[in-house]
Amino acid sequence: MRRVLFPVLVVLALALSLAGCGRAQGPQWGNLNLTLEDVQQNENHWTARMVLSNPTDKVQVIEYTADARYTMIVTRNGQTVLEQPFDILRDGDPRILNLSPGVSKEYVVAWTYRNKEGERVEPGTYEVSVRLDAVTVVQEAGKTQPTVIEPRTVGPVKVQVQ
Repeated sequence: MRRVLFPVLVVLALALSLAGCGRAQGPQWGNLNLTLEDVQQNENHWTARMVLSNPTDKVQVIEYTADARYTMIVTRNGQTVLEQPFDILRDGDPRILNLSPGVSKEYVVAWTYRNKEGERVEPGTYEVSVRLDAVTVVQEAGKTQPTVIEPRTVGPVKVQVQ
C-alpha cells in the first residue's frame, strides 16, 4: 500500500502546485497590497482604481522604474490591443514613493475601447490588466541584503465591449 500511496501523493501535490501557476495572484506585493477596485463599465468606457496600500506598521518604499508610473494592458485572444502608460514622469518628478503605515495610493485607469491606432475595437470580450511600473524591497529573515520585488500586474478583468 505504501509503495502506491507515496507516488500518488507526490503526483497529486505536483498537479496541485502546477494548477495554481496560471491563476490570478493574491493582492500581496512584497510588504504591500496591490488591488484593482471600483471596476465600472458603460457603453463609452471602462474604469477602475488600482490601489497600493501599506498594511504594515512601518514606512514602505517603492521606486518607479519606467517613464510612467503605471500601464494598462488590453488583450484579446492573447494579442495585445493596447498598452497605455499613465502618469508619465517628467524630469524632476520624484521616482521614490514613501508609503506610511495604513496609507494607500490610488491610480485611476480608464479605457475608451480604442486600440493602439486610436480606432474603436470590435465588439467582443477583452482582458484588461494594470501594471505598477515600480519595484519595492523586503527584508527577509536570515538574509543580510533586502530582496527586490519586481513590478506587479493586477488583473486581468474581462470586459465585454458591445
